[in-house]
Amino acid sequence: MKYRLIAIALWLACGVARAEGPLIGLEFESEKEKGSSIANHALDIVPGWEFADDRVINRVELLIERNQDTNADADGVTAKANQLFVRLRHDGDFSDTLGYYVRGGVGRNYNNERSFNFAYIEPGIEYKLSPKWAWTLALRESNSIDSVAGHHITQLRTGPSLDFDTGNELEFLYTKGHGDEDLASWVVEYIHKF
Repeated sequence: MKYRLIAIALWLACGVARAEGPLIGLEFESEKEKGSSIANHALDIVPGWEFADDRVINRVELLIERNQDTNADADGVTAKANQLFVRLRHDGDFSDTLGYYVRGGVGRNYNNERSFNFAYIEPGIEYKLSPKWAWTLALRESNSIDSVAGHHITQLRTGPSLDFDTGNELEFLYTKGHGDEDLASWVVEYIHKF
């Protein structure tokens, strides 16, 4: 066990030595389930690390989320949760104007009903409209990974992003999900790279 930890530490140190640097993100999502008058608002703080373009993993992030429903349900309970999620991302290019990414990870949802572990995988493509503007289309598959029912959702995610410069990015996404829940949401995410 001791040698595994040393090997992992050396592997991480080699990755950091070729890293581009730290980043911080802020994400707001407003989500509503079809047929319900209840919306859910989530705010994420996203510290992370950007790695060199030639690495297999280009970004590592820790999503720290707080979310809460806007109203109580029929039982008088206002759902709220805290989430921690570790996410890895790989980026690549098919051409000068068409890129791709694959991101995913695992996390824990701590809520006032039943806490659970979950994971998702999200492959996506990005069409570069100009040096600053791009359009993303992605499919996210998420589910509980500890047999807690009711959390399997497939989402279509699409929207524009704007790179102000090499260190600042703003993204707007519309998502439509189905599965155990039929929902739609708007997402705004800002990323600053140091």
